[in-house]
Amino acid sequence: MTAVVDPQVAADPLPPRRRNRAWEKFRRSPSALLGGVIVLFFLIVALLAPVLPVPGPAETDWGAVRKAPTWAHPFGTDEIGRDVLSRMIWGAQASLLAGVVSVLIAVFLGMPLGMLAGYMRGWTDAVISRFTEALLAAPFLILAIALA
Repeated sequence: MTAVVDPQVAADPLPPRRRNRAWEKFRRSPSALLGGVIVLFFLIVALLAPVLPVPGPAETDWGAVRKAPTWAHPFGTDEIGRDVLSRMIWGAQASLLAGVVSVLIAVFLGMPLGMLAGYMRGWTDAVISRFTEALLAAPFLILAIALA
């Protein structure tokens, strides 16, 4: 005997995965979408810096020293005639590179050290923890010395 089962009743919907819930929540938030579009725009502009029709970041226009924004220089020029928009675009590219390198260092150096400290415990954990604390204290110490 074969029973006919209604497919809508038989198929239990699977609970949404956590990633899908986060994506749906992100898509429903207008401010999150706007922020995502802005970040994506700046990322694309920074990556396309070599092909954009802007002057090089070191090119000088001696006739436009410290000029206010114009159509030729939308953000104006600095004290030696360099285009501020061009320098911002190329600077964003350098900042992105610094961010990617720091994340890669954290992943490929910090994660193994953290796993080693957690697995070995004892003096290994203590040495790695003190080393990490010393690295995290360095920026504050430099600031304290500069302000003294």
